[in-house]
Amino acid sequence: MVLQKARYSVSLLLLISIGSFSLTLKAQDHPSIPVLKEADGYYQHPQVKELYLKIGVSGSKLHQVRDWDGRELWLEQQSATHFTNAEDSYGLNFLIDGSQHIDGIKIGQEVWKKVPTYVPEKITDLNQQQARAILDGQAEKFVRAMNANSAAVMADYIEDNFSPALKSSSKNELLSRFQGIYRSTGGVKLLKNLYFNTNAFFGEYQYLSKDLNNVYEFSIKLDNSHKVKLYNGRVFFNPELIRKPRTEQAFLTDLDQTLKRLAQKDVFSGALLLAKGDELLYQYTCGSAIKHPDLKNTTTTRFNIGSMNKMFTAIGVMQLMEKGKLNLNDPVSKFLDSTWLPLELSGKIQIRHLLNHSSGLGDFFSKAMQEDTTVANFQTLEGYKKYLKQSKLNFEPGTSWSYSNSGMLLLGGIIEKVSGQNYFDYIDKNIHALADMTNSNPKLEKGMSGNQALGYIPKQDGSYESNLNSAFTRPSPAGGGYSTTTDLHKFGRALLSGKLLTDSSRQKMFKDELGMHYGYGFQIWDTPGKQVVGHSGGAPGVSAVAYFFPETGYMVIILSNYDRGSADLGEYLLNQVRFLGK
Repeated sequence: MVLQKARYSVSLLLLISIGSFSLTLKAQDHPSIPVLKEADGYYQHPQVKELYLKIGVSGSKLHQVRDWDGRELWLEQQSATHFTNAEDSYGLNFLIDGSQHIDGIKIGQEVWKKVPTYVPEKITDLNQQQARAILDGQAEKFVRAMNANSAAVMADYIEDNFSPALKSSSKNELLSRFQGIYRSTGGVKLLKNLYFNTNAFFGEYQYLSKDLNNVYEFSIKLDNSHKVKLYNGRVFFNPELIRKPRTEQAFLTDLDQTLKRLAQKDVFSGALLLAKGDELLYQYTCGSAIKHPDLKNTTTTRFNIGSMNKMFTAIGVMQLMEKGKLNLNDPVSKFLDSTWLPLELSGKIQIRHLLNHSSGLGDFFSKAMQEDTTVANFQTLEGYKKYLKQSKLNFEPGTSWSYSNSGMLLLGGIIEKVSGQNYFDYIDKNIHALADMTNSNPKLEKGMSGNQALGYIPKQDGSYESNLNSAFTRPSPAGGGYSTTTDLHKFGRALLSGKLLTDSSRQKMFKDELGMHYGYGFQIWDTPGKQVVGHSGGAPGVSAVAYFFPETGYMVIILSNYDRGSADLGEYLLNQVRFLGK
C-alpha cells in the first residue's frame, strides 16, 4: 500500500508518535461505560486498510503500538473514554456502540474500527543484523532505480521488489510517484537510516537530492518474502542540511547552474524572476509555451497562475473595505441572495471567514463542472453558481480551517455586488492597471497562442499530455488568470509600496490569525526574523508561486506550464533567499 499524506493526514503526521495503550476504569464513576479491558485489540485505519493500531490496557494507562512500524506511545486517561499524550499533543477517544461495547477509536476526524479477527503477520525469525542488512539493501536498490531516470528501470525495480498485493493495487501509481520524486530531486544520494525496527521489519531512510537542495525520506515495511509491503515517501527541506549561500552572487551562480540542469533534464519549463525592490537580479526562461508547433517560453509569455488569483480577489475586498462599502464582519447574506448559498448558511459566514478559509465551505470544482465544455458559461460568475450548491457547512464559521475555493468565488460575487462592476473588469481596473500589469488578463481562456503557455502533464512513457480540455484552469475569483513574471514583479512592488492598499489593510492581510500560515488571501511563510508572503497556484499543467519578502524587498516569481514545475524549485528558492543578507 502507498501511504499518501493527503488522505492520511492525522495518522501520517503521527507516524512517530502513535503507540499502544492500556487502562483501568472506575466502574462506579462511569457505570454506563464498558470495562476498558475490551480496549485490547487491533484497530484498522478507515482508508489505508493495511494499517492497524494495537491497543493494550495497563493499569490507568493505554499502551499503543503501531503495527506497521513498531513505534509505541503511552497515554494517560483524561475521562471515561478520552486518553492523551501531552508531550506529543496526541489524543484519542473510544467509541461505544449501542450495546455499550467498544467498537472503535477516534483520532482527530478519523475513526479506526476494532477488528477482532485481525492477526498480524509473524515475521520470520531474523536477528537485528540480518533484518537491517535486508532493509538497507532495499534502500540501496531504490537509489539505483531512482537515479537511472528510466521508466523501464523503475518498472523493473517495482516488479522485482514489491509484494504482489502492492503491485496489483497500485503499480501504475507507484511508477508515477517515483517519476515525480525524480522530477522533485534530480536524483538522490542515500544519507542515513533514521529508524529501524526488527520486529516490524520496517526502516526509514533519508536521501539528499542532487539538484534542489532538498531531502527525500523513504519508509518501507517488508513481508516474509523480503518484498516491500508498505511504502511512504515525502520530499521536504531540512534546515540543518540546506546549503546556505555565502553571498548574493554565489547564490545567483548556483541558481543559474541549477536551472540549466533542470532544463536539460526537462524537469522545468517556464519563467523565473528574482528581484530586490525595483532591481531585477535574475531572469530565466526555458521550455516550450506550446510543444506542437514548438513555440518557446520567453519573458513575455503569459502563464496560467492558478490560485495566485486569490491575492487579487482579497485585495479587491480590502479596497472596498477601505472605501467604507463593506465591513469584514458583515455576513455574506448582506450582499448575496439564496441563488448563491442558502441564507441559513450565508447568514452565519462573515467576509473575514471567506478571506482566511474559516467559513466551513468546500470546493465548487466537481466532475460536472469538468464535463461542462462550454467556454461561454464561465465568462461571468453566474456560470459558476450551479456548482456552488452546499446544503450544510463542514464546521461552524471561525471554529476551524479548510482551504475553500467556494469561499473565494463568493468574495468575487460580493465584489460585483458592492462595486457594480463585473469581477474580472474590477480586477483589471483596480489592480492590474494600478500596478501597470499590462500583459496580464484575469479572464483569459486557454488557447494556442505563442504568447500564452499551454499546460502539460508528464506521462509515464516520457511524453506529455496538454491541459487544453481541463476545466480546472478556468478563470474565476479562486484562480485561473494569466500573467507574466515581469507583471507579477510589478504587482509585488505596488503591493509593498502602498499603491494598492494602505499599510493598515496590508498588515491585516499578512496576519496569520488562525495559525494556519494563511492571512487574508495570502499564504504566509514565517522564517527567523523575516516574514514571507505570497501565494502558490496549481492545477493540471499549472504550477506557479510568488514569494514577497517585505523586510528585505526580495521577490521570487516562478511560473511553469509543467505539472508541479514550480513546487520544489520554489521551496529551493525560498530556503535560499531567506538566508540572504544574514
